[in-house]
Amino acid sequence: MKHITRIILASFFLIMVSCEDNNTNEEVLAEFGSISGTVNFSGSWPDSGEVLITLDTSYPPQGPPAAFSYITSDDISNGVYNYNFSDLSFRSYEAITVTYWSLGYATAGTNYSLIGSYIEAIDVSQDTPDITIDMDATFD
Repeated sequence: MKHITRIILASFFLIMVSCEDNNTNEEVLAEFGSISGTVNFSGSWPDSGEVLITLDTSYPPQGPPAAFSYITSDDISNGVYNYNFSDLSFRSYEAITVTYWSLGYATAGTNYSLIGSYIEAIDVSQDTPDITIDMDATFD
């Protein structure tokens, strides 16, 4: 019986040691990145049309944006719009643009005005996963 008790105790000890949480002090690396910031609007908000903010992988844009959002006057507080492009793949993005589409975005053609932009390489990576960029946009 002593032998069985020793085996049970030894088994219990081995189970407890093997189930130990292996905490390490390693930093958990981000899997995705984000670009966020504010757009400070000036001028009179238009009565019609649409305003978009887009994140582009090339500039001038060639194809659909990597991310976009419609902006309405209800989204603005004291002339400021807060944006956030999240769950971004690690890569270089070339521009953030704010455009006003007088006839609406769905219409074909070039009926838009560039009213604000940040046109510079933005490198989202594990080293810099969360980037903040503020910009101005002006309605004429």
